Amino acid sequence: MHHSVAAPHAPAAPPAAPRPGAPRAVLDARWWDVGGTGSFTRSLFRGLAEVEPGDGWTVWGPSHVPVADWRGARLAPTGIGPARWFGQREAFRVPDAAVVVHPHQTRPAHARPAASCVLDLIQLQHPNRAVRQAMRARLALTVRRAEVLLTIAPSVRDQLVAELGADAEQVHVLHLPVDRTAAAAVEARRAAMRLEGRRAPARALVAIGHFAPHKNHRRLIEAFAASRFAAADGRLHLVGGDPAELGIAPADLHPGVRLLGRLDADQLVDELAGALAVVQPSLAEGYGLPVAEALAAGVPVLSSPIPAVSELGPAGVPTFDPRSVRAITSAIDETVALVDAERYWLQVDRPAWLAGQPSDADLAHQVLTAIAPVRAEAEGRCGR
Repeated sequence: MHHSVAAPHAPAAPPAAPRPGAPRAVLDARWWDVGGTGSFTRSLFRGLAEVEPGDGWTVWGPSHVPVADWRGARLAPTGIGPARWFGQREAFRVPDAAVVVHPHQTRPAHARPAASCVLDLIQLQHPNRAVRQAMRARLALTVRRAEVLLTIAPSVRDQLVAELGADAEQVHVLHLPVDRTAAAAVEARRAAMRLEGRRAPARALVAIGHFAPHKNHRRLIEAFAASRFAAADGRLHLVGGDPAELGIAPADLHPGVRLLGRLDADQLVDELAGALAVVQPSLAEGYGLPVAEALAAGVPVLSSPIPAVSELGPAGVPTFDPRSVRAITSAIDETVALVDAERYWLQVDRPAWLAGQPSDADLAHQVLTAIAPVRAEAEGRCGR
């Protein structure tokens, strides 16, 4: 499912028509290995490969993208980081096409018709005023240059309208799939642990995400230290960031806090399989994919009211005010009590939520529907 609720203002001048013989569409896959955008890109790639939208697609990204899995597509390889030079390192190297699909708001300022996905507006909260203004200008350019705007939560759509003047009737809110293969691997590993008589052996809460200020790790650490769970030898595992970025000396951390850094896929499966619960304390998120993936895998979650919970999640997930250390502490202890009493899944309606989750092919159909008018117009101007 998706909600079609608005697109940006049209650009002042019509975009250049593609050259005759240019590919019908380009998927910008340069973010393939980069965080949540990489997960979104892989899901969209898999969905397009499954639905086979016809010949004429070019995948612009790293040479290891498995383009052979997508019949009729070809690879335009590039190894340059997509954020280099403020996202403009390859502004003159974007493959020609009727439409270019960008899965991230940091995109080259080219003149080709484009569909751009704005994942979040967290960049507009940067503490440095000059950087914040530069990021706002770059985001405004993305909105202005896009024939189609995509996003991943109704709240982000509303921010685009309020903050940047996007036309709400043309922003397409995509319903994101979770990685079902990864979720199944975690669920199977947890089931194996139960058969072996092990129940969350580490007694650990796990937080996943890089150590940026909006991820709110400092309050989480303080709240954990004040909890009954910590006093009973519980642990807090922080996954996904460089310990140096946290800004807290290891000697100053509560002894139950473990900084695990960046884990590979197998290590992350092990960590989630052994977790008592996943905790997401973010002050802001465009969606919150780690929360959705944990719920899909059968791992309990407690979270701030991010879109993956408050807008698009199952009923009953424990939430808390992320700006209140006391609220986070209470939520930790209350959630641990629910899990220990085996009452968490009586409160959280996971089966109904799972039944409504889209597939990668569903995501591809949403994007193809959104770009169809732009692609047809551009191809018409090209005489095809």
